[in-house]
Amino acid sequence: MCLNKKFLVVCLVLICFGTVLGADVILNEYNAVGNTDFLNGGTAAVDNDGGRASDIYFGRIQANGGDWFELVVITDHLDMRGWRLDIYEDGAFNETLDLTNHPIWSDLRSGTIITVSEDLPSDISYNPAAGDWWINVQANNDASGLYIEASNFAVSNIDWQLRIRNAATQVIFGPAGEGISPASGISNTEIFRLEADPSASITPNSTDYDDGKDFSTFGTPNRWGVQDFSQLRTVAPASASVTLLTPDGAEVIMAGTTYKITWQNQGTIDNILIEFSVDSGKTWSEVYPPNAGNTGEYDWLVPTVDSQSCLVRVSSTFNPAVYDISNGTFSIYQCILLGDVTGDCIVNLYDLAAMALDWLGCANPYDPACD
Repeated sequence: MCLNKKFLVVCLVLICFGTVLGADVILNEYNAVGNTDFLNGGTAAVDNDGGRASDIYFGRIQANGGDWFELVVITDHLDMRGWRLDIYEDGAFNETLDLTNHPIWSDLRSGTIITVSEDLPSDISYNPAAGDWWINVQANNDASGLYIEASNFAVSNIDWQLRIRNAATQVIFGPAGEGISPASGISNTEIFRLEADPSASITPNSTDYDDGKDFSTFGTPNRWGVQDFSQLRTVAPASASVTLLTPDGAEVIMAGTTYKITWQNQGTIDNILIEFSVDSGKTWSEVYPPNAGNTGEYDWLVPTVDSQSCLVRVSSTFNPAVYDISNGTFSIYQCILLGDVTGDCIVNLYDLAAMALDWLGCANPYDPACD
């Protein structure tokens, strides 16, 4: 709550300009090079300083790849489905690009680079586990619209800014860009870039945002001195849970039989450890043979015990804090009864009938088949 004028000013700043600390996604770079210009001016052969300023991806070409901007994901396992990217130019709102509900946006790892380009076709080969941390999506009137709204958009050197909102329209970051930080100085032969390692401490008015004229780095860490992504890419494991379905309490299971233990899990659990207790959880033993992998079920050879205080526990082998136990105790019973031919632990007419059938089928004691 804003209690006085100073706090009121702070609150208004937060409302108008978005979050200031701990953003999930930040702006990393954008291309301000004009359509008829080269990075750092000059010609295709040489820039204004006698060098060959270029982009690491596009090389030295006119317009330096056209309209594009780049984001970095800060929060691990981020869901960006339905997020909105608001574009401002010369201090005025220009365009909103909406991300779709495509699964590519559902679980983004921290350290992911996202580029939005008008001219380059989409590339979602994204696979952080294999070292591919880059997603590029194409937004223009003729694009597929599969990943981002099919709409042309502008990127320029005229106080261009970006604001990032989530699916609930809450401002996550920005506006950020020229006019916020730096206040001015991005020319039509330069790019805007973050000259620091991306992190949750970066704010829209960070002094680490600056212009660049020597080279740009579409889809890779910025190369004012080469950004370090190692901290972001030391990612946390995805949240996971497991729910035991059977046995879940009050079952009566015969010793020596095979019983199917079943479970469900949410998130990634590569291997499930299965244990049982016959003393209400005071002690635990692993099933034999041990469970391998995570198929959601296991055929348990029930031990030869008599107990009304049995439980089963399923857990992640690599994260024991993720587990579930039967909601109530169940019973395992042994059955050793003379005359129990059918093995159901009851001596009744079914057992007599089974003996009679066997006797009728083999009444001759001298028949070898009756041994």
